[in-house]
Amino acid sequence: MTSCSGPKNAGMETLYTPSWDAPFTVLDAHIEGDSLRATVQYGGGFREHLFRLESKGTATKSLPRKQELLLLHEGHGDMGRALIQSEHAFDLAPFRDRSQSLIKIRLDGWPEWMDYTYPH
Repeated sequence: MTSCSGPKNAGMETLYTPSWDAPFTVLDAHIEGDSLRATVQYGGGFREHLFRLESKGTATKSLPRKQELLLLHEGHGDMGRALIQSEHAFDLAPFRDRSQSLIKIRLDGWPEWMDYTYPH
């Protein structure tokens, strides 16, 4: 008869499944050159937090075209209570329209449309 002592799942790692829906608030958003710069605020303090920018769908066909974007936040399950504020820059070049030099950008969580101008 053999027995062992110790925690039940000793040696087994708990796998974390990424979840890009951690809460945050957009404090500021503006366009500089080819970048959307966003200042965000969120709770945390113990782990790395990541943000990514995605399209909310295709741009409108009306001119100037309008593109709605969504900022996603991965907090890695950080339950810290510190109120963190950080600034992030995202490349807007993938959202350009070759037929014109202006596209209107709206970031979900930010009330204003922003003009993104680039060489045509």
